[in-house]
Amino acid sequence: MSSLELQRLLGCLPPPFLDEAELAALARGWPAALDGTGLAAHARFSDREYTRIAIHRAPGWELLVVGWLPGQRTGAHGHGESHGLTCVLEGTLVEVEYGLGPGGQVRKLARRKHPAGGVFRERPETIHTVEHAGHARAISLHLYAPPLDRMEVYGSTGTSQPRGSGRRAPKSSVSAR
Repeated sequence: MSSLELQRLLGCLPPPFLDEAELAALARGWPAALDGTGLAAHARFSDREYTRIAIHRAPGWELLVVGWLPGQRTGAHGHGESHGLTCVLEGTLVEVEYGLGPGGQVRKLARRKHPAGGVFRERPETIHTVEHAGHARAISLHLYAPPLDRMEVYGSTGTSQPRGSGRRAPKSSVSAR
């Protein structure tokens, strides 16, 4: 994907490196500044699990489109050192946020429903799950700064001992085509 095509999809390109304030400013402009139809066209779907498509990766950020079928969800996870910004382009996603309780137990803090046009942010300390609970497909746009090279995956035991997932390679890449 060329920079010009990406700029058309996003309205304007983020700077090469994004800090938390710049990410918050982008969040205020989403979804109005986005070409949701153009971005949604990059989504792919799998009966097995939600599908991430890398649209662009710069030294300081990366942009992914995620395709969700009904019932697909992430496990409980954190985003390493990355700040994230998610915009629901189609459908509705449910986010459950967790915190660390006494004794290191992961406990539920909040449950939020994000319909199309909804935007939510993830900070490095965020622990959450994301699920598509609707009846038709859903598509979301994810911006991570810096790129999401490491995630903490929390086990089903409820403990706060994360498993580092190591470097996460996108499942496919539009920019590589």
